[in-house]
Amino acid sequence: MSIRITALAMAVLFGLTGCGEPAAEAPPPVPAGPPSPPSPDLPMTAVRAREIIGDLPLPCVEMASLKMDMATCGERVNRPIDHEALRTELRDLRWTLQALTPEEARTQCSALVNEMRTQPKPQVCWDLGNG
Repeated sequence: MSIRITALAMAVLFGLTGCGEPAAEAPPPVPAGPPSPPSPDLPMTAVRAREIIGDLPLPCVEMASLKMDMATCGERVNRPIDHEALRTELRDLRWTLQALTPEEARTQCSALVNEMRTQPKPQVCWDLGNG
């Protein structure tokens, strides 16, 4: 008889655990943000700069190439270039630009390209595309 009472008590206990206030609904999952930009190995190259920019509009790819050309030019005139800082700058730009609409990203990159093209270029760098 004690087994019946124990079984009955357990059935009542298990039955009561489902009663009461309904469980609060779990909040909907947070939508995934944009993917993290790639972080290629150093030293930076034009290919690695464009890899960071990825599939952003063409003016953004051009901007990344010009930034790398300007860094290469700096090295030619004996200015030290911080490749890690350049990589970080491009990753930050990618993070910011990928949150915009393609048209907004295109507009911002075009403005950056136009600004970079106004900077004077030493003769030793004329073969590079930054001007």
